[in-house]
Amino acid sequence: MDADEPEVRELVAALARAEAPELAGPPGLEVPEAAAEEVIEVARRLALRAVPDGRWRPGSAPGLLELAAALVVDEHPSAPGWSAAERERLATWVAALIEHRGEDGVQDLLRALNGG
Repeated sequence: MDADEPEVRELVAALARAEAPELAGPPGLEVPEAAAEEVIEVARRLALRAVPDGRWRPGSAPGLLELAAALVVDEHPSAPGWSAAERERLATWVAALIEHRGEDGVQDLLRALNGG
């Protein structure tokens, strides 16, 4: 499926509105299982590099937190074992990555989690 197809755009919009149904199947991210704290630390380190100087704490545009949770956090193979607080913390850092680096930030995160 092409990212420019209407169905894809509709799915992303629904995810951002938290209306998309959960789909059965394997996790969407091909990364090794890991403790939440380990994944949070990697995302935090990358996000802090991406956040402009002088901003001590990242803040994200509306909707990015939900998008980060739906497309990245919830798709991690270890996510079902993490607490709600851990998932929320990770989503905050992933949202900052998306806001400041876009898809490149997500790809950086995946590479780092895969040991690259």
